[in-house]
Amino acid sequence: MQKTDESIRKICIAAIKRHTIKPIHYPLTKILETQLLTDLDNNISASFAHLENELPIAITLVDNNNWTLLTTRKIITNNKGTIKHTFANKVAEWAWNDFKGYKQKPVTLGKLTLDDNSTLDTIIETGNASMIMIYGIMTLTGFK
Repeated sequence: MQKTDESIRKICIAAIKRHTIKPIHYPLTKILETQLLTDLDNNISASFAHLENELPIAITLVDNNNWTLLTTRKIITNNKGTIKHTFANKVAEWAWNDFKGYKQKPVTLGKLTLDDNSTLDTIIETGNASMIMIYGIMTLTGFK
């Protein structure tokens, strides 16, 4: 039986909270527990097609040209003004790079390899905040 978007969001957020050091308040990355896609900044919300019942899970927002949004169906990244996305079920593997030792850099790029061998970079806040996107993506892509 296929899970609902609300169920997927709850499962992903529970996994994120289990693996993220409390308190979960970071400058660039937020968990979106109750928001709808239309509640997001219009520059982000209007930049991609929304699917019926799709819900946001988490976002890393540097500025309007650099962000990654995790939804219940997709991973969408705007990297230096170029927006790309993939459906979660198309992710074959991931690499998170070395993100814990970065004290001077607020973000790093993770790399998702898709079923067709193409890649999608994801913007991840460094330090403890990295667990939000990492565990969100790992949990979401596990629903294949």
